Amino acid sequence: MKKFQILNFKVFIICLGILFIFNLFNSCKKISSSLEECPQKEVIQKKLDILQPGIVIEKIEKSPIPELCEVIIKISETQKGIFYIDSKGEYIISGNILEFKSLRNLTQEKLQLINKRFLTKNQISKLDEMTDIIYGNSKNIIYFITDPDCPYCKKSEIILTQLVKEKKLTVKVILFPLEDLHPGAKKKAISLICDKKGFKELMKGYKSSNQCKAGKKKIDKNINFLFNELKINATPTFVFPDGEIKSGILDKNYIMSKY
Repeated sequence: MKKFQILNFKVFIICLGILFIFNLFNSCKKISSSLEECPQKEVIQKKLDILQPGIVIEKIEKSPIPELCEVIIKISETQKGIFYIDSKGEYIISGNILEFKSLRNLTQEKLQLINKRFLTKNQISKLDEMTDIIYGNSKNIIYFITDPDCPYCKKSEIILTQLVKEKKLTVKVILFPLEDLHPGAKKKAISLICDKKGFKELMKGYKSSNQCKAGKKKIDKNINFLFNELKINATPTFVFPDGEIKSGILDKNYIMSKY
């Protein structure tokens, strides 16, 4: 069977989801109040292998919605995804489950839970040794993995600066230029190290012609450690003292809730 492209697969499962909902609302058949057991993982995996080879199912369990089961799939070594199937394994439903009463996004909450990652004490110790810039003098330490040209990192820098000025946080910066996304970011990172600049210069996009050997070696070491050992591939990424890794812009309330 010819392989479907990923985009076609997404469109296909959305269409199936719409068909399932349409049939559900237009059927006179009474739905049992008791939730049926979910299909066996092996059965759904065989169907999925035909539809889209390469997608690995990790677990199938009951969802918050009666008659729907939650399928957790492995997207990468560090990331998992979710889609839904009916209790008989005949339909695939893609999308988010929202709760009317609380307006909670139950799907996103589950994704955050299953994708939560923690570093070991040894990994945190190694990360600490990789620190390029220290900003602040609070006992509350956060590791800030950043690309000098990342726009989301720039927004995070403003939040971190406010917390440092309030003496609530110490930021330990590890420079992680993503050259494929931001050409020139690596040279900026090397400049910051070679010229021994700090957080304020990082915020201003500091760059010089000083591309010293030690700076190049340090940035290459950062990239290798973060990407290959810690499996981090996005900026900004934060690491908290308990080892939790979290990528994306974080508001100050969430940050301080960790201390």
